[in-house]
Amino acid sequence: MKNILIFFLSLLLFSSCHNYKKDAEQLTIVRDSLEREAAFKDSSIVMFLNDFNEILVTLDSIKKVEKLVTVQSARGSELSTRQKKQIMEDIALLNELIQKNKEKIASLQKKLSSANYKIRQLNEIVAELEQLVINLEKQVQEKDTEIVALSEEVNKLTRNINTLNLKITEIETESQEKTNTIELQKLKLNEAYFTVGTRKELKEKGIIEKSGGLLGIGSTTLIKDDFDRKYFTEIDIRKLDYIPLMVKRAELVSVHPAHAYHISGKNRADTLFIDNKTEFWEAARILVIVTN
Repeated sequence: MKNILIFFLSLLLFSSCHNYKKDAEQLTIVRDSLEREAAFKDSSIVMFLNDFNEILVTLDSIKKVEKLVTVQSARGSELSTRQKKQIMEDIALLNELIQKNKEKIASLQKKLSSANYKIRQLNEIVAELEQLVINLEKQVQEKDTEIVALSEEVNKLTRNINTLNLKITEIETESQEKTNTIELQKLKLNEAYFTVGTRKELKEKGIIEKSGGLLGIGSTTLIKDDFDRKYFTEIDIRKLDYIPLMVKRAELVSVHPAHAYHISGKNRADTLFIDNKTEFWEAARILVIVTN
């Protein structure tokens, strides 16, 4: 009985989808009641057996007294006064034993009737307990069904989230590629090259050449069309503000507006400052500085 109750209590404790505290309290009450009923039943059985033994003993005594009276009466009509008195006393004892036996039997019947009532109550309690277990099993099955449905919903949401994450990753990758492309385009749009050197150096590198004039007189220094860019420094026009020169003289071979730059230094060319980047680089993205 205790093992069954422990099982039921364990079932209640592990049913996490429902608050079974009240049911657990009810089961505790049922358990205590069953223990009391079992104790009562055991003590009642012992008491019934004792009463039954007493009844048997009384019946045995009745039989003995009854036999004694019969024997004494059968001796004949000539009985002494003492014998008659003994027979009367035995008859009185017989009546007393019979009456005592009746009372014991009546008491036993009453106790049996009460015990039967208690047993009916016990059966009703057990029936209630069985119904409670059935209800609990039904609730557990319902919760299991709900859990399965929720699990399916969670799996569906997880699949949707994974799909969305893939799409987000694709969008982020595409966005990053576009950002990189835009950055490259910006760099390309703001890309320029410059070189600094003496006339001789630049000519030997195939960057400049003279055009027009007679025997070098009246000729113009120009940038060659097929110059090699490996002799140039690549720069971002947004970040270049000046170019250190530190020479006696410097002039620009490439075409740039005169008002967009200036060369600093007293009686020498120390630094080329770009005053207006937009106008300076609008004319040409190649800057060639000839120094002396």
